Amino acid sequence: MLFHNLFLAGMGAYLPERVTTAQAVADGRYDADEAAALGWASVAVAGDVPAPDMAIRAAKDALAVSGHDNRDVAVLMHATCNHQGPDMWSPQHYILRNTVGGHVPAVEIRQGCNGFLAAMELAGCYLGASGDRTAALITSADNWGDPLVDRWRATPGGLFGDAATAVVLSREQGFARLLNVRATSLPDLEELNRGGEPLFPPGCTTGRRVDLRERAATYQGGQDVVRAGALMGETQRALILETLEEAGLGVGDITRVAHQFVGDPGVLQRLLEPFGENAADLGVWDFGRSMGHTGANDQTSGLFHLLTTGGLARGDRVLLLGAGAGIAFSCAIVEILDIPAWAGGPEPHHAA
Repeated sequence: MLFHNLFLAGMGAYLPERVTTAQAVADGRYDADEAAALGWASVAVAGDVPAPDMAIRAAKDALAVSGHDNRDVAVLMHATCNHQGPDMWSPQHYILRNTVGGHVPAVEIRQGCNGFLAAMELAGCYLGASGDRTAALITSADNWGDPLVDRWRATPGGLFGDAATAVVLSREQGFARLLNVRATSLPDLEELNRGGEPLFPPGCTTGRRVDLRERAATYQGGQDVVRAGALMGETQRALILETLEEAGLGVGDITRVAHQFVGDPGVLQRLLEPFGENAADLGVWDFGRSMGHTGANDQTSGLFHLLTTGGLARGDRVLLLGAGAGIAFSCAIVEILDIPAWAGGPEPHHAA
């Protein structure tokens, strides 16, 4: 979907200290052979900081630099993957209560690791549906350190890292313009993340640990895991091209790509295939492999990293690429208008 006059007005991120994979191997938490085969360098670990509190810290930072008053925020959306706190509780309202306050709608987005980009599209539509809606606050946070998740072994080829990010979307002002967001899904592959587990009672109520490797190994769909991976790749690459076409851009118009974090550079190359042989140079592999896969925060923490480390300049276009269980895919394009003061540049751009 194309957006007109929709801006990123503020960003915030909570990025915890790292634990190296070498240390994890020495401690017996991570397999030495896998560590040697993949490129993960470290994982962000938040300890006992609850995910919603991480989100609040990121949100307050984003709001403080957004140029908006709390009363401008018309909706809050919180994207999650893992448990946020007590079951049958509402983390989004806890975040609302401790950030902008008031009584605006607060929504939890459950689109897995694709959640932040899905929330950006939904929030953009919500703001555009009424002329009196000025800004939206989007947050995401996950802490993977609970007893039912082994961040070092729970997912094939990946490691789970903790993080929180926040963005204030605005119809009035911002340091970057959100050009468009496109989404698609492959529901015929939902079994890939379900495997042979029963739907009832849910595993989290019986103390069953999350093991996405085992689920993938017991996948009984009409195609094997290799074919499923190929189909996901084809779908995501097609979505990249569709998103570029909708925005009137080509692959050469993209300066950087903030993608889901992977440890294997070969996987990254396949992911960014539309951008050619040097595609990895556009991505954020070095940063991502220091964080671990941070759920729905990969793309926004990658963008935040590029902004705050001098990786972007005025006029650059960044493609945000996400995927989550379902299988859900989203792709967004952000155009940098100014490098904001909080990232080491001039004051944020204000639209006419």
